[in-house]
Amino acid sequence: MGDVLGRRIVAALIDVALIGILLVVIAKTLGNDEAREYSLWAETQGAPRTLFFLLTFAYYFGTELVWAQTLGKRVMKLRVVRDDGTKAAAGPVFIRNVVRLFDWLPSLYLVGVITLFATGERRARLGDLAAKTKVVGDDVRPEPPAPPERPEDDDVLAQIMR
Repeated sequence: MGDVLGRRIVAALIDVALIGILLVVIAKTLGNDEAREYSLWAETQGAPRTLFFLLTFAYYFGTELVWAQTLGKRVMKLRVVRDDGTKAAAGPVFIRNVVRLFDWLPSLYLVGVITLFATGERRARLGDLAAKTKVVGDDVRPEPPAPPERPEDDDVLAQIMR
């Protein structure tokens, strides 16, 4: 699982770079060039910032819902699954990404990092805990269900004779 943590960090950096490009595009096309402070964040006050947050959420939610992975996770060969290893449906993907917004808040970011390391081998984010999901290597597949146990011949005969 340690290998997955390293890949998750690189995947997150790739996704943050893509989100950063989105911020630049929104700031330069819709932002206020005459903002008092000179920063991309200051330029996106109001509607452009709202659009930025909506598109950021849509990126994470849409890619994880459709492909079970963001572009960063795809590059790093990771995917999001339910705790039992099956494909995550819209509900868990939505929950995991709504909680992502809380992970980004400066005062809660530290809580998210502590949670990541406090969950042992699992290394789960707050969103994964809330949604009952996990990030796994793309080569990990859920184990097929065990075949039902074959009844003893005497049990079959007893049921037929009833």
